[in-house]
Amino acid sequence: MPHPSRSSRALARLALGLAIGPCLSGCGAGDEDERLNVLMVVIDTARADKFGSYGHSGGLTPRMDELAAQGATFERAVAHAPWTLPSTASLLSSLHPQEHGAGGFLDLEKLERGDSSGIGFRPLPDSVQTVTESFRASGWRTGAIVNVDFLDEGFGLTQGIDDLDARWYESNQEVRSATQTTDKALDWLDDHADEPFFLLTHYFDAHAVYSPPEEYRQRFAAPQDQTDSNFVFGTRAHMLMLRAGKLALDPDLIRRAELLYEAELAYVDAEVGRLLDGVAERGLSDDTLVVLTADHGEEFLDHGGFEHGHSLYDELISVPLIFRLPGLVRPGVRPAGTAALVDVAPTLCELAGVPTPEAFVGRSLTSALRGEQLAERPVLAHGNFWGQPLASWESAGFKLILSPGGDGQELVELFDMQQDPGEERNLAGERPELLKKLRDEYEAVREHLARRAESGEVQLSDELRDRLQALGYLGGAPVGEEDEE
Repeated sequence: MPHPSRSSRALARLALGLAIGPCLSGCGAGDEDERLNVLMVVIDTARADKFGSYGHSGGLTPRMDELAAQGATFERAVAHAPWTLPSTASLLSSLHPQEHGAGGFLDLEKLERGDSSGIGFRPLPDSVQTVTESFRASGWRTGAIVNVDFLDEGFGLTQGIDDLDARWYESNQEVRSATQTTDKALDWLDDHADEPFFLLTHYFDAHAVYSPPEEYRQRFAAPQDQTDSNFVFGTRAHMLMLRAGKLALDPDLIRRAELLYEAELAYVDAEVGRLLDGVAERGLSDDTLVVLTADHGEEFLDHGGFEHGHSLYDELISVPLIFRLPGLVRPGVRPAGTAALVDVAPTLCELAGVPTPEAFVGRSLTSALRGEQLAERPVLAHGNFWGQPLASWESAGFKLILSPGGDGQELVELFDMQQDPGEERNLAGERPELLKKLRDEYEAVREHLARRAESGEVQLSDELRDRLQALGYLGGAPVGEEDEE
């Protein structure tokens, strides 16, 4: 049962919210005992349409759907890049990839020739202020449980973190499990539950390789794979073959892989539920703002491809976004319109009464969390991991995607996201005036953001290069190892 004083404060916040509406920014700014905690849950590689709260009927995410019913679920939320480093940097910094500079991409032709200059990663610069830095400066204890190199110190995303628990792996078949991640998060809460906290918990299981625990394999995998734990998909060998054009994307094979992915997501759901149960058991639910989202999605031949990092279609950049806070977030609210990951940090700051850095470009979503209409505004996404960087610009219900072609010819796509959410019909040739309008908007924004960007490159040690290769991010074999076939 919640502690009586915590319940009383939750009721007080509810009364305050009903009475004064917009005046939320001071609600967490009192004494230490009055401050809101923040639990940010980031599920790597979780596309929104696999969640029951976003329309999936497969029963994969009952605990996260329960969280959605208890809080606010944005009908549409967009990540600003289709891979982890730039997308999570945008989540934490409230800046677009072109502004914060973290990211990079690989030149496959150079890598295939053994030219190491084909690898170019850029970290989040120290000059960029993150939401965790803002909370720590205001007296919050900050922690992070993360499971991939891109979220570690070498790439700049741990700025403002007091307690970092980061794990790295020799291959993507040896990652820390969701169970272990939840255990670490609960241990951290036990150490810091008596002080206001901001905890980032990152789950990596839904990322390739897809090798779910036996219970979830039996429930969700294809019949031939339910009892055969030897079938996994998305190993380092698979990724290298895919990038080299040697892996045939057979629809039946990819469907089997997709079902394993769904089993992994169901496993993560159960562990997120256990984490939320742990928050409740510690009497923290009434004073803890929970935000759940993802860095990007995953493609299973939706547009002819597989995995992530290679396109800006919605299967890769449409992510879940759920907030829960008793008393200030209305249960069951489903704001229409489009939110974006840059909006998360200013929202957390306003709800907790933490000063919002002037550099943040996102908008606070607090009014939508109370049930007010979310005003539409354009959303920008940029960059891909493999090949030349793409760009998308979504405005007034239409989405423009610009893709450099291998022959120097640019591919231009325009989609009506209301009538064609699957992005199947390219209207670029049918709506020239609209195309020009969106392109002019994008070019103006691009020029503005280019002037703000600053970043240097990450110099990869042999150890880090090996780990990224083993996870399937880099072409070629780790140092001293023959390439797998």
